Amino acid sequence: MPHMMQTRRVLAGMSAAVLVLVGGASANAAPINVPWSPDDRQDTEVQFESGGTTFYGSFRSPIGATRGAALLLPGSGPTDRNGNQAGGITPNTLAYIADALADTGIATLRFDKTGSGRTGLGGFDPADLPGFVDQVDAAEAALTVLQERTGIDGPAVLGHSEGALTTMSLIERGASTGPVGLLEPPAIRYLDLLSAQVNASFDRGIESGQLTAEEADGNRARLSETVAALRGGQALPYPEDPVLTSIGLSAVNAKFLAEADAVNPVASAVRSDVLLTCSAKDLNISCAQTDGLFETLDGADVDYVRLANASHTLGELGPLPATGLDIYVPLPLSSEFRGALDAWTDRVFG
Repeated sequence: MPHMMQTRRVLAGMSAAVLVLVGGASANAAPINVPWSPDDRQDTEVQFESGGTTFYGSFRSPIGATRGAALLLPGSGPTDRNGNQAGGITPNTLAYIADALADTGIATLRFDKTGSGRTGLGGFDPADLPGFVDQVDAAEAALTVLQERTGIDGPAVLGHSEGALTTMSLIERGASTGPVGLLEPPAIRYLDLLSAQVNASFDRGIESGQLTAEEADGNRARLSETVAALRGGQALPYPEDPVLTSIGLSAVNAKFLAEADAVNPVASAVRSDVLLTCSAKDLNISCAQTDGLFETLDGADVDYVRLANASHTLGELGPLPATGLDIYVPLPLSSEFRGALDAWTDRVFG
């Protein structure tokens, strides 16, 4: 019994620390309310089809003349058009970015991923959730809607966190895209990033006395075996493990994880005008990892911005330390990021 209590304490800590994972939908997800109107400007509701599912989103017209258009793609999990999830996770990342771009003359489209907002689970069976390829399909369908709505061929695509991986995959398949924003992007393979995040949580568990070194080693071994199974197309060896299932390493997510892991960010074909960001206070993706991605973009026109006080969800932390709990606090958009976004927009859209 003491061992199980320790495990539950560590799981609670991991739920706040492992923010990138897991993508796709949630078997328990339910549609949530996603209104957004911080001022007198109103979004226009849009809908489109992909893979037999109706997706719902928001089109925001720019202030003044239209200089360009951008598709905004959210991070992992059942994340809605504003960048939020059920359970009090309300960073509003994409809604803030839509506002900032509207101020600079850029029209935007953002939408509720499968498992979130009005989209909900759509036509998917909760026991057979969509994969990462399905997610890229939906993004490509949204890109077409934005092109038709604005008459602009090759709109920009800005992806936050896992959304950046979706952006890279759009480009790899030859979708018509313009300038690209890779905002706090996964810079190493998906399952490698997951392993790094989870192992860091085990380290913190040992330091705090919530885990013994022996318990942590056992968890690490099961994690490693599970990653190998996913990459080998095999059944998960520990489908009922409470630690692994708590971070989404379950059979229902296996398809998504394997497909996302097959995308290698450092082999990305991104070659257009790029905004690339990392932050010293991002607990999920390090600037050291992003440095490696930057080096692979040799030949591309890249604005690489290393932020000092932004959270992983681009909230303004200021002098406060990052804790992983900031996803539950309605922080304003990072002033550093807003400045970088405005400068990049002025450069690439003229």
